[in-house]
Amino acid sequence: MKSIKWLCVALIMMLSACAHVTEQKKQEHLEAKQKLFMKALRWKSYETAASVIRYRNTARQLAPIDGLDKITVTSYDLVGSVPNTEDDTVVAQALFGYIQNETGRVYQIKHTQVWWFDGELKQWFLDSDMPDFKLD
Repeated sequence: MKSIKWLCVALIMMLSACAHVTEQKKQEHLEAKQKLFMKALRWKSYETAASVIRYRNTARQLAPIDGLDKITVTSYDLVGSVPNTEDDTVVAQALFGYIQNETGRVYQIKHTQVWWFDGELKQWFLDSDMPDFKLD
């Protein structure tokens, strides 16, 4: 009887450890996707940055990205995030520094990012528009 109890305890511990590893892996995937998005903007790979965006509302359309070549992102920093386990989303705040290429003006913008996890594809997607950079 005692061995069955210990076996149950061991099984519960192993299952909870597996759940923790899965959540940790999911968090690592989110961080990688966030870096991909921000680095793509930094290095003017706007199509790559746009590929990270997938709206949960399929009627929404991505705004044109052709005007982004008027700016150069000089820095980005993820300043905070709040997970919501009920709907598998994370709301993050990113701070971008950028320069308007024609004027040389330097700006900073805070970008609110809503990330959501697609359980079927096992991937994170951005459900937010591109940052609202001043292009003129």
